[in-house]
Amino acid sequence: MATANPSNRHHYVPRFYLRCFATSEDANKVNVLERHRDVVVADRKSIRSIGYEEGLHDFVEGGVQASIEGTLNETIETPFSTSPTWSKIVSGNCASIDASDRLPIYGFAQHLQRRNAHTLRFIEAEHERFTAGELNNLSDDERGMHEWISASPGRAHELFRAGALDTMLPPDADAIHVMVCQTPINLRTSTNPTLMISAPGRQSIFGEMFNSLRTWWLTLDIRWGAFIIAGGPPGFSTNVVEADVARMVNRQFLVQFLHGDARYLIAEDDLIGPDLEWAGFAFEQRTTNGFRYRDSSSGNS
Repeated sequence: MATANPSNRHHYVPRFYLRCFATSEDANKVNVLERHRDVVVADRKSIRSIGYEEGLHDFVEGGVQASIEGTLNETIETPFSTSPTWSKIVSGNCASIDASDRLPIYGFAQHLQRRNAHTLRFIEAEHERFTAGELNNLSDDERGMHEWISASPGRAHELFRAGALDTMLPPDADAIHVMVCQTPINLRTSTNPTLMISAPGRQSIFGEMFNSLRTWWLTLDIRWGAFIIAGGPPGFSTNVVEADVARMVNRQFLVQFLHGDARYLIAEDDLIGPDLEWAGFAFEQRTTNGFRYRDSSSGNS
């Protein structure tokens, strides 16, 4: 079988972000969980081999092959990876993050969400539901968007590309609160790293106070992360959170992964085994670089 051309590997998670979670033995590898049907396997993967899809950013316009891959690198990845905010994070100096980093962190979290391959799949799946007549109570804007997508082939991907290249902060940026948190236990992330924690109308894992808030979490490195909160008082704060809070976030990443919203869970902590059991998986065996767990409800354990 031919090896994939590395130049066609379009990363929807920037490698400079993934390197913050590299193993202590190899700066180019991370410890991951990957699912194969009813089996979850822990392994060690090269950073360049995860968080990508071949040709994800390519498209055809007017019969001409084009791509946003280079533009993404020039206009978003390089500027942010060389910014003062990222310098604090990558140097292990998250304790120095301050109010000047509030909007860069929010903007980066939004970008990671918009450019993710899961976002493209979501747009396509929702449009299929629209064409099948399964979506009710759409706003005029939502209906107009789906009608626009229907008008021409490739428009779902065009909408995805526009989001990935969007460098403008959302109109609610001034109303956002960013809380940067240090934790006493190792944090997880995934190949869909902007994690939805709460939304109005949904029960939040953090209790009733969060039920009216729209909240995201972005892990910054192995012991630091940020809550991004819309709907409460705006501003910036830092906090040291208890291990139980960090574990709830870690479990949410596990749930996200098990529901198929992220291809890989990136985890290097002692609680991943108990958390897999909490999620209904049973230990099967040790492997060279990790272990295998099997879904207890599959009937094959």
